[in-house]
Amino acid sequence: MVRSLTAWLTALALLTACGDDDDPGPPDAAPDAGLDAGDPAPAMYPEATMPAATTPVPGVRREVFHVAGTTPPPNPVTGGETPAELNVTQVLRYRRDVDPPAEARAILVAMPGFLGGGGSFDGLARALVSAGLADGGGDVEVWAIDRRANLLEDLRGADAAEALGDPEVADGYYFHDATVGGEAFAGFVRQSAVDYMSEWGLATHVEDLHAVIGTVPEAERRRRVFLMGHSLGASFAEAYAAWRFGEGDDATHGFDELAGLILVDGLLGAEPTTETEYREGQSMGGIPQPGLDEIRAETRFFALPLLGVAVYARTEVLGLRALQDPALVVDDSGRDRVLATLSGLAPTRVPPMDNATAMALGFDDAHGPLAFARARLGTLVGPTENYGGLFGGEMLQRPSDPETTYRWTDAPEAGEITSIDDLARAFTHGRSNFAEWYFPVRLPVDLAAVGGAAIAEDGWQASEGLRSFDGAAIDLPILAVACGLIGDPARYDELRARLTTPVGAGRPAAGATRDTDAGLRVVDATDLAHLDPNLSSDRAANPTIEETSTFVGLHAAAGGVTIDALVME
Repeated sequence: MVRSLTAWLTALALLTACGDDDDPGPPDAAPDAGLDAGDPAPAMYPEATMPAATTPVPGVRREVFHVAGTTPPPNPVTGGETPAELNVTQVLRYRRDVDPPAEARAILVAMPGFLGGGGSFDGLARALVSAGLADGGGDVEVWAIDRRANLLEDLRGADAAEALGDPEVADGYYFHDATVGGEAFAGFVRQSAVDYMSEWGLATHVEDLHAVIGTVPEAERRRRVFLMGHSLGASFAEAYAAWRFGEGDDATHGFDELAGLILVDGLLGAEPTTETEYREGQSMGGIPQPGLDEIRAETRFFALPLLGVAVYARTEVLGLRALQDPALVVDDSGRDRVLATLSGLAPTRVPPMDNATAMALGFDDAHGPLAFARARLGTLVGPTENYGGLFGGEMLQRPSDPETTYRWTDAPEAGEITSIDDLARAFTHGRSNFAEWYFPVRLPVDLAAVGGAAIAEDGWQASEGLRSFDGAAIDLPILAVACGLIGDPARYDELRARLTTPVGAGRPAAGATRDTDAGLRVVDATDLAHLDPNLSSDRAANPTIEETSTFVGLHAAAGGVTIDALVME
């Protein structure tokens, strides 16, 4: 078994991340190189954007706001400094759709996982706000975090496509030289252009999150702010709770300003990496992982194996099409190249399919080869064959007849978990998206270095600004949900063993020990794939909704807090 979930994801992602510093990725990663004689001129679309406040479903408002974060040190090798405009966290605030904002009994701050943006919590957030709290009543708000790297994404094409109601605006902008408001896509960011990202590690993101939580009145944080983490975000959440801010008698901890912790299909590693592994890198199953030296020299963000960064823009196009006309069959060679790569087919053998099917194939648990990017989305309609997954001997299914037009039976009709609508909304709605196009390599490397959340105060980690010293002292009630990637709820026994402090004084469950549900509730939701708990808004199909609502209702104080409008202008 690998050292941790974080290490497994890191190893997978680095299959192709460590190549030429300025390699733009696979052939479909950049705009068309130019026009041949007789080709039509590139399309010119008007300027259009989505508002910062939207209503994704009746009764729920989603607002985008920014919080000023920390200023990281410059890259010590290149001297590159983070531009001031990127020292910011973007937050997607889901709340009841009323003016002024309603009093909230609880605020759930949600940290996404590997390659995830705030939009990856969209279905769960909408469902939680719609339902309110199950125990004791009251409103809940969900604040989904877009880490600072999300601000590097050029979403002009995707936003214009959504605002204009035309998915082909995005396809044209990212892949066919089209302009939006007279501006052309400048291409995807290259490693050498973001050397400062080498310092976007755990310490930077902890301080950024601390600033977000700091927008809640100080007296209310311990009473009603809950930190949720999914996947790698769960590792982050535990590391944050154990973090020591300040020194001596003035020191505080992450857990001091929280009412509870929610870990969804993720867990911090039990042991830290060694200093040599941290600085020089290591090998996981024969796959190299960079250390801090390489990160500072050349490898600052991840590119997915064989797909590059362009796959995120491609998927946003698919999501927009699936929402607008799921039954329409579109001819798209770039999409077919991506699906061919994922399914191990020659591009000429990718069959015609409707938009719903094109969106589902790469993510469905029976077809998609990336275990960390799967949901139970329904069933494929058409002949299939078994094949060995892209990253191992796992048996999956793929279309077998290039002449058949394939369709999709959506999750509600197929008795599964996440609808195509929920998946597509997460990728496309508003001024954000599901993915983090430029996920910083430093973050999981730092998380692996604080495994166990009880590193020595005078250890080598502290010299790199890592301060997860006090995991044993965490006095928060905890909800842990085991889904398809954790696989076995008993994995959370690691967490139970290292939590030696009961729920703290003054909390609703004060004194509860970790062998009780009030101290640590572990939920077996292993029939859900890794993305289902965040994406599905179906309360009956997704137990994470009810479990989270109940947990927050039990552990939030009575009363509430009103947070004034924070929406961007």
